[in-house]
Formats: sequence, C-alpha cells, structure tokens
Amino acid sequence: MDRRTTLLGSLAAFGLLCAKPGFAQDARQLTVAAWRRRVQTLLDRGRLPLIDLQATYIAESSVQANPGIVRSGGKATDVAQMVRWMDDLDIALLAFAPAFATSGEPSLALHRAHPDRFIPTTSSGEFARWWNDPVAFVRQSAADLQTGAYYFMGEHEFRHYPSPEQAATGQTARDITVDIQGPGGQALFELSARTGMAFQIHYEIEDKLLPPLEAMLQAHPQARVIWCHLGQVRYPERNTRYGPAYVRSLIERFEHLHFDLAVARASFVYKPSGARDSTLFDESGRVVEGWRQLIEDHPRRFLAASDYRPAVEKNYPQQIGHQRQEILAAFTPVTQRKLAFENAWRLITGSDWAQA
Repeated sequence: MDRRTTLLGSLAAFGLLCAKPGFAQDARQLTVAAWRRRVQTLLDRGRLPLIDLQATYIAESSVQANPGIVRSGGKATDVAQMVRWMDDLDIALLAFAPAFATSGEPSLALHRAHPDRFIPTTSSGEFARWWNDPVAFVRQSAADLQTGAYYFMGEHEFRHYPSPEQAATGQTARDITVDIQGPGGQALFELSARTGMAFQIHYEIEDKLLPPLEAMLQAHPQARVIWCHLGQVRYPERNTRYGPAYVRSLIERFEHLHFDLAVARASFVYKPSGARDSTLFDESGRVVEGWRQLIEDHPRRFLAASDYRPAVEKNYPQQIGHQRQEILAAFTPVTQRKLAFENAWRLITGSDWAQA
C-alpha cells in the first residue's frame, strides 16, 4: 500500500466523522482519483479491467452476530482471497453490498482498509431486513447516502427464486416477493431519482411481472435501475414477451435503465424447473445474435458482473472467466470496454471514463 493509498484510507475514516460538505467532496475526489489510477494501471499493462458491481459481502462480525448464516450454508467473505483474485483476474474495483448488517457500515470499513479497490455500497437487499420491512430498509439506505460516503446501492430482491445452491439443498427462504409498486419499491425508486445513485434489482422474468416494473420506470424516469441477470428465465412457460426485442423497447423508452450480464453458462440447468435458464446463449454456448446485436446497438446500457456471494466464493475465478471468454469476447473492442468497466465507472462516479 503506497503513501497515497494510506492517506486515502485515513481520509475515508475521518470522513465518517466529518459532515462538512466541502470535506466530503474532497474525500470523494481523492477516492475517485485512486480508483482511476488502479484502472489506468491495468490499461497500461494491456489488460481489460473489470468493475464488478454485483457482489454480496458478509463480514465476519455479521456471521458472529447471526449464527444462522453458517447453519444455512453461508460463510464470511474471505477478503484476503478476494484481494488476491482481484489482482490475478484484473478486477479493478468491486462493489461489495453488505448483507446481514444494520447499515452499509461493513462496506465502509472494507473501503477504509482497501480504499483503491472497494466501492462503498449500501446494504444488500438479499436478506430478511429488506424482505420484512422494505420501507425501513430504504430509510436506512437514505441515511447512509446522506453521509456522502457511498457511491452505489446494492441488489434488491423484488421477485427471487432460490439460488442454485439453495435449490440443491431444498432451501426456500429465498423464494421472495416484495411488491415493486408497494411502499418499499416506491421509496427505493424515489431515493435513486432524488440522489442520482444507481441501484440493482433482482426481478424474475415472467409476463405478469413486467407491467408493474414498466409502471415504476414510467413513474420514476430519473431512477437509475440496473436489472440484474439479462435473459435469465428460470420458468420459460411463464414468459412469452421478454427477449431482445422487448428489452430494446425498454431501453428506447427509459434512458436510465441498465442490465447486467451476471448469468450462468449456456449448459446450466435450473433444477427446480429443469430449464436451461440463460437465454443469452444458444445451445452451442454462443451469444444469441439478437442479444449480441442489441448490446452492440446500445453498449452503454449493459455491464459485466459476477453475482459473487460467499456461499459460492470458490467459483469466482470461473465466473470471471465466463464473463471474459463467453460474453465479452463476443463483442467489438469498444463495446468490451464499456461492458467491462466504462459503464460501471459512469454509474459510480457520474462521469464518463474519458473525462479527465
């Protein structure tokens, strides 16, 4: 860790105690400058940096306070291992949204320890504090954002089926429905529109779920939404509308809607439905031409992402390899840069990468 990084960590720590707007702005400028240096270092080496915005962080303190995490197959994030992998895999920056915590503070602590790597991110809406009281959850996120210390909001589950590792063990706790048009959804979209802070949604692809989302996008046109898992259809019989043409229509109507590419390989089968759920690929593993052309036509709206969570941490190198080899490789070099880091950079900093 060089002197500039040490100074940045000290400023990040002090910034939590100092609410003066001028100081907060100075701290943000130093943070963004450190991030830019890290990205540029990879570019100077001839590498393609990734900024990974979809990752769930579980701090050791959260595991100690919530023994049920381990009983349900979870674990704390191995931060040292993730730091090594970031270097090995050319991951420039990572947005770790903390789960099982009362606020986004674990993300700030991680940023203080590694200020040139980790993006301060509000809590992950992938656990009971969001499911049980989404309004209170958003209220805490709003309080976090008021500190000026955060750059991104985590993933929020509105309709979510059990993840593959949970389905394999018969766990149903993540079979979640939160009304996207309910008070929590309204508060979240309004918070994003008011602050300009981007957030992620997990929202299964089914005909009956599309009109409520469209209504929210129409009602909150300034909300910066990232719909995770492009083309992930876990129950094909429940979808007749969603595909490249439908997504194109959304992009053309809603200027702040984005999609991430955190999807499984072509061969993956979601066991509860028996379906090959990643419609981004054909059976041979190539990106379907309709999807490829859509992304080339609108390259600023899509982002590479891993969907990291501690329960499947060991798969992180394979997930990043999949992003690079099966997804990014299908696109032109200019589009690759946008998907890999430029779009994420714009969402977390508010500026295009090319701007000084």
